[in-house]
Amino acid sequence: MAKEASVAPKERINIVYKPATNMDEDVELPLKLVVIGDFTGREDSTALEDRKVINIDKDNFNQVLGEQRITMSFGVRDRLTPNAQEGDEIPVNLEIQNLKSFQPEQVVNQVPELKALLEIRDALVAMKGPLGNVKAFSQKLKQVLADDAAREKLMRELKLDEGSSGSES
Repeated sequence: MAKEASVAPKERINIVYKPATNMDEDVELPLKLVVIGDFTGREDSTALEDRKVINIDKDNFNQVLGEQRITMSFGVRDRLTPNAQEGDEIPVNLEIQNLKSFQPEQVVNQVPELKALLEIRDALVAMKGPLGNVKAFSQKLKQVLADDAAREKLMRELKLDEGSSGSES
């Protein structure tokens, strides 16, 4: 007794009704939703009745998201600074332009403290590989070493102190 394989419908929700006109066929209606909400986080003085309806589908979602000019501003506990106090926070200001704005790489690029750490990490990864003779790597390393804050952070990450690293230029 083999069960027949069921085929999932194209849509997740199907609304079907039998018309009162005694037709033999069922009539299928598309599912359409109206969602009302404050998604931008900004004040809007336009009356609810006068607001424009925005049609969103899978093809224009990123475009609509970008047109809303959504920003998020908040603070997160500072876990990057070794001597940070309990209440110290890093300010985070994110601009949401599309769904990719939520990817970790995009978030890191919008937070200066994290971006600097990522650049140092990339430089360290490059040092492990055969990039010692690559001109771009040498330039990036010189740039990091020229910046006092970046150099100190690199030294802390490598667990080296300034005295043992030498001071030759």
